[in-house]
Amino acid sequence: MSDAQTTQGPRNRGMKIQIWIMLIMVGGVMVAGTLMQPKSEEDRQQLMATLGTTNQGQLVKPAVDARAVFPANPDKAAKWKIVVAGGDSCDAACNQVILDTRSVHILMGKLVRRAERVYLANAEQLQQQEFDDLSLAHPHLTIQTTGLNEFTQLLKNTSAEWDMADTRYFVVTPDAEVILYYTQDDDVMGLLEDMKHLLKYSPDR
Repeated sequence: MSDAQTTQGPRNRGMKIQIWIMLIMVGGVMVAGTLMQPKSEEDRQQLMATLGTTNQGQLVKPAVDARAVFPANPDKAAKWKIVVAGGDSCDAACNQVILDTRSVHILMGKLVRRAERVYLANAEQLQQQEFDDLSLAHPHLTIQTTGLNEFTQLLKNTSAEWDMADTRYFVVTPDAEVILYYTQDDDVMGLLEDMKHLLKYSPDR
């Protein structure tokens, strides 16, 4: 046996040991990830608290049950909602928020199928021409002209209470729980960060 072969033997054995160690580490991470994957919204919230998550949006305290505004549809899978609301009409600021949240929705990538955008307005405040223009410009935006007054009432006596003078946007869980809100002055990329984090640690429906 040559010196080169003698040297190569231990080296190959060392490389094999390193590969096995890496495989064991990767396997351990996958098993841990599977065990930590929450099975319900309650499990998700507990996990988020354990991980010490920092939200970019403001927490709605206490969280609001908005099933009266966003009732479940038995024919459709429940999705996370990005809800835009507020303002006397969909003015320039409102339109900008809708554009910004559309960008966030697109940037969610493969997670986009698990979320939808909703513009919540009163039929009185949204003229037919405005409705038609929004529908044409944003074909994937759900324009809901019922429930705004109920939504406003639900937010009373919470951290998200406001006079509706300005446009805000909210994160609503698939169970219709309002958990986060943002003002039109907030960096919309914070919404993207929050949505990616929330969907990562929540069960797929």
